[in-house]
Amino acid sequence: MLKGRAWKPLLLSLLIAAAALYLTFRKTDWGSLLGTLGRIDLLPLLLVLPMLALSYVFRIQRWKILLRPVSGVSFREASAPLLTGFMVNSLLPGRVGEILRALLLSRKTDVPRAASFATVVVARLFDGLVLSAMALLLMGVMWRELDSTVRTGLVAATVLYLLILAVLLTMRRWREGVIRVIVAPFGWIGLRGLADRIGKLFHSFAGGLEALKSGSEVLLVSLLSLGVWACLVASVVPVFLAMGMDFQWYYPPLILVLAGLGMLIPTPAGTGTIHYALGVVFPVITGIGESTAKVMAVVFHATQFLPIIVAGLVAALREGVTAGTVERISGSEDISEISEN
Repeated sequence: MLKGRAWKPLLLSLLIAAAALYLTFRKTDWGSLLGTLGRIDLLPLLLVLPMLALSYVFRIQRWKILLRPVSGVSFREASAPLLTGFMVNSLLPGRVGEILRALLLSRKTDVPRAASFATVVVARLFDGLVLSAMALLLMGVMWRELDSTVRTGLVAATVLYLLILAVLLTMRRWREGVIRVIVAPFGWIGLRGLADRIGKLFHSFAGGLEALKSGSEVLLVSLLSLGVWACLVASVVPVFLAMGMDFQWYYPPLILVLAGLGMLIPTPAGTGTIHYALGVVFPVITGIGESTAKVMAVVFHATQFLPIIVAGLVAALREGVTAGTVERISGSEDISEISEN
């Protein structure tokens, strides 16, 4: 059970999830939906598992490469923290799992906490850039079919990821100057102690950006990121096979882009928001029946998140992660410790 400050964001996210589920299913033809659900062939859904597993292999290998300039970390050392972090992200809002996996890795290796967290951020940015590239491709293919709100969301997400990447690249080249600009306002208002702590945090954080100095490392990280998302695209195809749905080549990447937009609203595992994006927005874009799309949303969500929750729980047991550990991070009590080695 979560206590103190940790339960408040969880409660808010559950309320958002409940509202999104209500909006998704309020006008559902339940007879048609249950009929569609009953016709699913479960056997093709097993094909989701190897594709998801391979995507996490690529994620772990990518993290190893990003960590290489800081410290040599083995595949085994990186795997349990990463799986645990993704599991926590699937159960709690606020991306608590990203902080947790950075801290878990630092606990078992000599990687400084801030540098570990920096590599997590960089990896997620590469994910965002690949997803943004997919969104731009889809916009080129389906511009007329996309609602103006969807277009705006896709463009805004792409611009945001590019801006963050630009800041990181700037910090990589002009570390001292960028950090001075960041901390200066805190000194001006008399918060010198806080300014010093933030400066230390960013200095340590910048250590995790060292991999971006090597063109070959950036290329390798980019290729692994493409591998991650190619596997995720492939993992969507069995859902269509299981349901016997009409299929176009751009449906799987479109589903991932819409699910990514749904995940921008913090609910556990994107519950409700992903269902709305796929059960309501997807049929408007593609013309697929709404009952079929809603069943597809449920099946897609379950096949994407249940495996990582199970794998992450096993990894968490290995790491000795307790509910108290997660609660402490959820309550922001460990965030201030990231700057400490």
